[in-house]
Amino acid sequence: MNKFFIVVRDNNRDKIKLAKQIIKSIEDRGGVADMAVLGTDYEMLSDTDCILAMGGDGTMIRAAERSIGLDIPLLGINFGHMGYLCDLDKDSVFSAIDRLFKDEYDIEKRMMLAGRISPTEDDISKSVALNDVIIKSCEDQHVSRLSVYVNDKYLFTYDCDGIIISTPTGSTAYNLSAHGPIVSPETKLILLTPINPHTLNARSIVLDSEDVVSVKLIPKSSEADDKVSVSFDGRHRRHLRVGETLVVNRANAEAKMVRLSEENFLERIRNKMQA
Repeated sequence: MNKFFIVVRDNNRDKIKLAKQIIKSIEDRGGVADMAVLGTDYEMLSDTDCILAMGGDGTMIRAAERSIGLDIPLLGINFGHMGYLCDLDKDSVFSAIDRLFKDEYDIEKRMMLAGRISPTEDDISKSVALNDVIIKSCEDQHVSRLSVYVNDKYLFTYDCDGIIISTPTGSTAYNLSAHGPIVSPETKLILLTPINPHTLNARSIVLDSEDVVSVKLIPKSSEADDKVSVSFDGRHRRHLRVGETLVVNRANAEAKMVRLSEENFLERIRNKMQA
């Protein structure tokens, strides 16, 4: 690797200063590097070897969104709290650059999710999710009734605050807060976790990666005009209304993560949770 693009979370002075130091370090080694602040209009060259995302897991997710179709691996430099997706911190980045130039790294492929609204065929499939697709009540303290189907077969109807449909990567995100299982990010599966279900027997369900999950909003009264919010990786896309179905399946796109750490997944989780 010798061509890099740095995505910085914001215009924080320390982050910008470090980004410029990284660029100089890369150029001193004969490489090429450029940078942009997240949220601004930027374009990466298709021959970029690696995206360095400086921030936290959110920065990694947004950088992954922008890299879809470019087949460019990402490497996170953690400035956040947990940083499950980030392999580096600001103290280890320069030694990591040496290893990247020597091609001393591994690439992990992470599955993503896509979705669409039926019967309107409102195409939100470009709104892919690296972490999760979340269906959630629009109002606080409002319980929604959501019926779930897997491969067109009825599974269960939840009275709940919402449902998380998660990738393995997203198992350590909202899914974890909702008491869903933690799974290795390189596995290929879909996690279904209800949010605050109003029943004693509701549990997370682990599905095959090729399964298709459908969620329907059920009215709680004949006059109800209920709606729930649908978001991809925390970004609201639209509302799901009574009579509509959100269909979620594995996306064609995959995210690629550069892995430099010699820690395995379980060691990484243990160290993050003890931080």
